[in-house]
Amino acid sequence: MAGITQFKEFKQPALSRLAEEVDQYALEIQDDILNFLPDEEIYDTEFAYNVVKTTSQMGAMIAFGAEPPVRDRDEVARRMGEIAKYGWKDIIDEVELLKLHNPRNDGEFKAIIEKITANGAKMVKETRDRINVSKLQAIGTGQVTYDDNNVKITIDFTEDMPAEHKIVLTGQNTWANPEHDVIGDLIEWNNQYEETNGKQADAIYLSRKVQALLLKNAVIVNEVAGENSGRTRVSVDELNTVLGAYGLPPVRLITKTKARVKSPLTGEVQEITLFPENRVVFLSEGIGTFKLGPTVENNFQPGIVLQAYDKNEPIQSILRTAAAGFPVIENPNLLLYADVIEE
Repeated sequence: MAGITQFKEFKQPALSRLAEEVDQYALEIQDDILNFLPDEEIYDTEFAYNVVKTTSQMGAMIAFGAEPPVRDRDEVARRMGEIAKYGWKDIIDEVELLKLHNPRNDGEFKAIIEKITANGAKMVKETRDRINVSKLQAIGTGQVTYDDNNVKITIDFTEDMPAEHKIVLTGQNTWANPEHDVIGDLIEWNNQYEETNGKQADAIYLSRKVQALLLKNAVIVNEVAGENSGRTRVSVDELNTVLGAYGLPPVRLITKTKARVKSPLTGEVQEITLFPENRVVFLSEGIGTFKLGPTVENNFQPGIVLQAYDKNEPIQSILRTAAAGFPVIENPNLLLYADVIEE
């Protein structure tokens, strides 16, 4: 069949180079917090299964049927393949193939080739984006959740965090109170982190919502301008200067706290929480890795693969991506969560 695979741009060597270049660029420009959960290439075909087997905290799974039976750990673990596989595909239909094989001129041919190639690059990026969603969810919430295709699973790594690393402020002690001593809180949590780990956190992350409260906090304002200055807020640079003067780890901003994820099975769009807006997170390198596993599509090698193939019935060509992996928090001690305002 005359599809797209006869063109050099869509043969596997060219597609492999494209996928590698696009993914490498995506890794270079991604949010720095994702670097705390780097890819680890593995060759274990049951890596997701093994994560569940070695994690004692696990939510329920709802199987097919109105009244699902209680499942044992092995059964739940084996369903993990559904949330460990990532991918997308683009269909080049018969009409597009006719245009590709019978172009009116070289310009039209090149435009069609470039369009298909651009779609392939976009799918590679979207596959990396989907991986990053699960990374950020694991870092920011301590959990990895999946609720699609009648499968509902939650892997909870926070149960293994020290109790002193799970802080919830209430009442007048929250940062919503502009008079509250936020610097005292951060110093206390920094000391607790050092006591647990023998080192300071590499960074402190917080949302725009929490940062906005710090910029108006009376304690911070007084540190910058003195009492009775008449000022009601400080700049971001002034905030960072004050906190740095107390020897605290660098404070960084999380810009993406939620994500809208489209199910490839149902087409339904779900909104999932990646980083609670009321949370401050202390973390360090070594908290864990994203286990990037092998796929059949990638010749049993780990990584994101882009491939093309042709079909006769219906007549179409397919451009698709595939990857497999799972985020794992391997050292929960290196995370400290402080929910500083009430949800």
